[in-house]
Amino acid sequence: MKKPRAQEEIDQVKRHILDEALEIITQKGFPSLTMRAIASGIGMTAPNIYNYFAGKDEIYITLVIQGFEKLYKELVDATESAEGIVEKGRALIRTYLEFGMENASHYDIMFTQPTPKYNDYVGTPFQDLSAIELKISMDIVALIEKAIRNAEDNLDQETVSNRLLAFWSTLHGMVSLHNSKVAAYVVPDVKASCIKITEEMMALFFPGLMSTDA
Repeated sequence: MKKPRAQEEIDQVKRHILDEALEIITQKGFPSLTMRAIASGIGMTAPNIYNYFAGKDEIYITLVIQGFEKLYKELVDATESAEGIVEKGRALIRTYLEFGMENASHYDIMFTQPTPKYNDYVGTPFQDLSAIELKISMDIVALIEKAIRNAEDNLDQETVSNRLLAFWSTLHGMVSLHNSKVAAYVVPDVKASCIKITEEMMALFFPGLMSTDA
């Protein structure tokens, strides 16, 4: 009788499956993600992968959840270690920037590629799993909105949302240009230039505070 696999071994196989799936999505796009393609890349049979995941959608959503969990943890850790409203704002901006540049593959499927999102899974067997991803991403939004509200009294929701979108769009653009290596044709050290630009963003993120920031 075959001995059951230890949890550590199961987790290792799952990591191999997820790593291969991430490679396929980022290199060839989500439509190319199939159980057969994953199996071929890691030397398994497609039916065997179903012992670990219910299908490619579970694999994909799990990858996105991993990305959002990591980003959320890094943002929380950064703000908790920063002192004062302005420094917490800097921490949020720079942490997002660094996450996107250092985790390019996860960032790609989270924010850049036209991969499925929560609304695409409503009414499917994967709705509950995708809801986990949605909650974490909305926790990130709430964290940033809180920082914006703390910087200025009596802001209405539209203003908060517009400031969030403005800063997010700028950061996303910098991350995308860095990861595509296009910006390297314009500046010699893209990451250093982006970090300098974040200081200019602080005036938008915290109007009225920067003039008093030591």
